[in-house]
Amino acid sequence: MATGEQLWREVDALFARVAAAAPEGHHAVVQLELGDGRTLEPRALEVRRDFLVCDLSVEEPDIVLVRESDVRRIRIYAEERKVPLGFSVGEIGLPPVD
Repeated sequence: MATGEQLWREVDALFARVAAAAPEGHHAVVQLELGDGRTLEPRALEVRRDFLVCDLSVEEPDIVLVRESDVRRIRIYAEERKVPLGFSVGEIGLPPVD
């Protein structure tokens, strides 16, 4: 079984396949279900040791750190949305602080 960054690279590849197969007007979504039942839909994800840095931004920056061990389930699906969320794995680019 894949672990760490390798797992998330595979999730990224599966996201791309779901996005390519989605019907017109539908966009792929990656949803993380946490151990406490909450869900997150990150646009980007960066693996940092035992933590995941999740970018939940839509219009304003929204960054959440989650322990990788707290992720109970990963769901990748397509749904009808006007604006695609997108998903990527790698370094999250944030604007520099003045």
